[in-house]
Amino acid sequence: MPPPRETTRAFRVAAAALASSPVGFAAGALLAARNPAEPISMDGLAVLGYGLAGAMVAALIMALAALTLPPKPVRIATLVAAGASFAILVYMVQDFIRDSIAQSDAVSAAYASMPHYELTLWAKDPHRRAFSRFTLDFETRRYTATRPGAWLCQGAVGTEQVVALFEIMQTLQLEQRAACGLRASWRTIGDAAGIDTHGCVAFDNTLFALADDMVEATERKASCRRADAK
Repeated sequence: MPPPRETTRAFRVAAAALASSPVGFAAGALLAARNPAEPISMDGLAVLGYGLAGAMVAALIMALAALTLPPKPVRIATLVAAGASFAILVYMVQDFIRDSIAQSDAVSAAYASMPHYELTLWAKDPHRRAFSRFTLDFETRRYTATRPGAWLCQGAVGTEQVVALFEIMQTLQLEQRAACGLRASWRTIGDAAGIDTHGCVAFDNTLFALADDMVEATERKASCRRADAK
């Protein structure tokens, strides 16, 4: 017994919409990436939004076509869209893998060329949300953080975070004052042997913000104990 006509038609519409969605997503994302009006401010979320909008438009167009055109042209169009979608998905996966490898190689090269350093951050407020004191050792990539509630936590971070901290350190403007709410200090060893840098930093600085994110992102794997515990 053949399936009801309405069921076949609904399946044809759904197949056409799904087959064309990746094509629309790629078209929308490409349009966003090449948008001349906002070439700098266009971020990942905006590109994703354009891609989803493109997918919805493509799916709607193909669904309308499936409702109005004869079955045979719809099947051909669906097969063509499915093939194009598969090719796009393969390309996107390969491109993502290539970008990931390139980024990993760049981070590894930057890490290998960097001088060793020891970084210490202090906050005057002992109840500061992420930490009041933070130290990081370049060689071990391990940190020690004094956290609210007199907790002393030790954790590890990745090479990318170590490189990012060093890059911020090179551009951070420090102020020499007797007292301040946030203070940073680091010592580089290697090509810049014996160089000590210290001073006060603004409350909205990126160095503390990145260290905050690192501590909070690794808190589940960190080893913590009460600082006053014996």
